[in-house]
Amino acid sequence: MKTSSLFELALARLRAGRVLGGALSGTVLLTLPSLTACLDPTPTTGMVESNEWAQYEGVRDTRMISYTGQSSSHCENPNTRFGCGATAITVKLRVQPIANADLAWKRVGIVYHLPGDSNDQTAVGAYVTTNGDGTEEWDVTTVVQPWQTVVLFDAWYQDGLGKTWIDDNQGELHVVNIGPDYQVVRVQPWNSTVTVGDAGVQGQVSAQLTDLDYDKDVEIVATSDGWQSVLRFGIGASGDTNKWYWVEDLGPAFEHWRIDLDVPGAADHFEYAVLYRHGVVNNATPYSFWDNNGGTNYQVDRVTP
Repeated sequence: MKTSSLFELALARLRAGRVLGGALSGTVLLTLPSLTACLDPTPTTGMVESNEWAQYEGVRDTRMISYTGQSSSHCENPNTRFGCGATAITVKLRVQPIANADLAWKRVGIVYHLPGDSNDQTAVGAYVTTNGDGTEEWDVTTVVQPWQTVVLFDAWYQDGLGKTWIDDNQGELHVVNIGPDYQVVRVQPWNSTVTVGDAGVQGQVSAQLTDLDYDKDVEIVATSDGWQSVLRFGIGASGDTNKWYWVEDLGPAFEHWRIDLDVPGAADHFEYAVLYRHGVVNNATPYSFWDNNGGTNYQVDRVTP
């Protein structure tokens, strides 16, 4: 790791000036990437190779910082004509304080981006409380446009002793969706051609997915006998029967996926929902999103002549 490259990285961060704050809004933390982050990895920590600054300089260790899985949102700048002018999204992090740290240089926050937007932004958090086990809870808030419901992020912690720790979900990033799941995965019934009859269940089901990451899992969960048995079909290559496959990109943030069904056995009724998972590699924490048609599932009946 070269000092000159670290200095250039710090200058790039200074020029970018992309720090958005919660309670510490306006506070910009710009320190040289810590040379102490080049320690040999242990079984529970490791250096991360990335161009994103927190991953670049940080050591992955969820004992030092972790996303609790808790988030909230509220309306910003409300008005009677257009509703919310923006949406504030808050995520809750847990950090391990270090004795004798210089609190003037202690910061906790997230680096995040929106689907379809590769520009990373940084939000700095605020201390909330100390738990009974000595760990601290911090809230980090960022403000997005009212139609944006999904944020991908990693958490970072500069401990006041020159080290940066991160929780980036094993490199897959964490996901917060403040809207309904159908804004992440949405079945396209107008593009579906499923029929049921003596030949079984046949046809296609299409879905639109928010492109959270290249690694993903899509599954149809279905039944043709009133849930006495459950059919599950996942990702496969184009042309495979009863497997999901990518069809095309729908702009920078969405993808079109399809499954070709050919399920033998006479049937009178077919009922299904679609499950989409993010964080399915590297032992990451998975995030699941369903489109089950508002709780009623999608249903196809035999057409009687």
